[in-house]
Amino acid sequence: MTIIVALGYVAAMATVFYVFRVVQNNLNDHPMLAFTSLIFLPHGIRILAAYLVGVRSIIPLAIGALLSKSLGLDAGGYPLAMMIPGVVCGYLSFKIFEFSGADFKPGFGSVRQWRGLVLVSFLAALINGLGIVIISVMSGLDENEVLPRLFGYVVGDTVGAFVLLWGMMRLGRLYRYKVNAK
Repeated sequence: MTIIVALGYVAAMATVFYVFRVVQNNLNDHPMLAFTSLIFLPHGIRILAAYLVGVRSIIPLAIGALLSKSLGLDAGGYPLAMMIPGVVCGYLSFKIFEFSGADFKPGFGSVRQWRGLVLVSFLAALINGLGIVIISVMSGLDENEVLPRLFGYVVGDTVGAFVLLWGMMRLGRLYRYKVNAK
């Protein structure tokens, strides 16, 4: 499971770096977008990993984040501590929902469960964005410079998770059609 999650994270990060960021930079050259991707697929990997294996997702996600950084897929020149919120945000988000009484069971769930996963991904995006902002401010960056990035992180993570979950649903549906056709 560690290898699958870590490689999935790296593959999602490569897709963001070589496809989505290139398109985004060609469409709009806004300075805030230099630090964020408006479709950040690795957040979907975080959510799926936390959904499927819970706390055991943290180490594989950390390995994937470190591999991505070492391969140059993460364009930020920031301290390694900035990876911590992203690695734990999915698990923490599921725990918050668990404490509130929401129950997410891995497997082919209903549409309502997929909507719940998108809501979990939004909360995880908030946790990740706030964690990155706090670490940035503690590292010496100005609050006025860092706070606008929070919006970009939350939007990019949430949209990225939605796109990845939607894509996985489509692949699952295609697989079921092929199996039923045989």
